[in-house]
Amino acid sequence: MAEGKKAKSKNKHKDVQRWKLYKDGKFTGKWCPREGSGFVLAQHKGRTVCGHCGYAEISKGEAAAKKQQ
Repeated sequence: MAEGKKAKSKNKHKDVQRWKLYKDGKFTGKWCPREGSGFVLAQHKGRTVCGHCGYAEISKGEAAAKKQQ
């Protein structure tokens, strides 16, 4: 690569990911209760987490399984 040139970004389809949360024109995800609309909670296996403030909700099934161990 020549000097002074930047490498092209590999994240070409990053903006497309947000449309996976919409179905029939309605938002199916969950907004962060601390931050309000605009911050979506990421869905993981046993919890949902806000990437901005760190707010997390643990699902009841996972919390009960951890207490028993």
